[in-house]
Amino acid sequence: MVARPDLSNDILFEIFSRLPTISVGKFRCLSKTWRNLLSTPHFIKSHLAREKARHQYLIIIPRCCSTRSVEIIKINDTVSKKISLPGRWNMIIGSCNGLVLLLSDHDDDNEELLLVNPITLEQAKIPISPLALRQSESFSLYGFGHDRVRDDYKVVKLSYELSDQPGLVYTDIFVDVYYVKTGVWKRLNNLPNSSSYDHFYTSSRALVNGAIHWLAASTRSGRGFVITAFDLVNETFFEIPIPVVGVDVKCFSPHFIVVLGGCLCLMDCKSNVEWANILVMKEYGVAESWMKFRVYGYGNFAYFKPLSFIGDDCDAEFMSVVEARGLVVYNPKVGIENLVALRARGKFEDGGTFVESLVSLASLRS
Repeated sequence: MVARPDLSNDILFEIFSRLPTISVGKFRCLSKTWRNLLSTPHFIKSHLAREKARHQYLIIIPRCCSTRSVEIIKINDTVSKKISLPGRWNMIIGSCNGLVLLLSDHDDDNEELLLVNPITLEQAKIPISPLALRQSESFSLYGFGHDRVRDDYKVVKLSYELSDQPGLVYTDIFVDVYYVKTGVWKRLNNLPNSSSYDHFYTSSRALVNGAIHWLAASTRSGRGFVITAFDLVNETFFEIPIPVVGVDVKCFSPHFIVVLGGCLCLMDCKSNVEWANILVMKEYGVAESWMKFRVYGYGNFAYFKPLSFIGDDCDAEFMSVVEARGLVVYNPKVGIENLVALRARGKFEDGGTFVESLVSLASLRS
């Protein structure tokens, strides 16, 4: 009997890069050779590129004082999975390449940050910046993303001291960056153009095109609000053009900025109104590319957050987390929603999306 030749590493590479993350993890345990092959940075990046083209996952934080878990569910699936975590987390700062950054700020002066891969369950606490202002006396925003040039992940914190002067919300803005590879916080000199901002909105942020985006009120600029962005490679701030078609920016009431279908997404809602406008920037940086559709029937849109389209069209059904209802699928064409069954019941703190990945926190720091 003629022995079959071993498959080349190139063929194995192609086969394994098409498998789900959990399957790759199991094959790593079968052979030292396979473990070495499937743990290389080249393989992890190739596998991640394929996973980004596949279905995303949703991550949901239930609202319960005793919960120490989150739920994950694959989009277009009906079965959720509960993941236990140390501590109680109430906000999803963001996700990037399969890593999710969670925040706990239940205590006025005791923030906590946790970076976790929900598929491999690898996790690490992120230390709070030693440069940080006292939380009870300041206002802060976080963001999370990847520096593609240095292949490093960064946690960005904007903070400013609250002012006791009439008509002035804050004084100086401080920008601190945490580098996951080295585990070091650094204060930057590059600051946003704060002279035109009245205050920032803390409820949301969006990672698109290698930059973290926040919303700021800007009555002094005459535009009502601005979108300020932080480039993760150059560590500089810039502004994104706001909608110019079909929106009265002076009357615009931005509630949040998120990522929807890979694009920047704004929500325009007012108190006690039965509808809200959802705006999606189809072409990044192009003011004329903002597309608008309307959502009806929720009454209080303060707890309505779009997460992901189901399908490739920006007018297709999308999934949202609604505090009082849970996870819903909403069809903007006909104004109909369907509830998605989850293990947790009751209200929800936050929701977000992520992709499967083999990105390892330990390997980043090795």
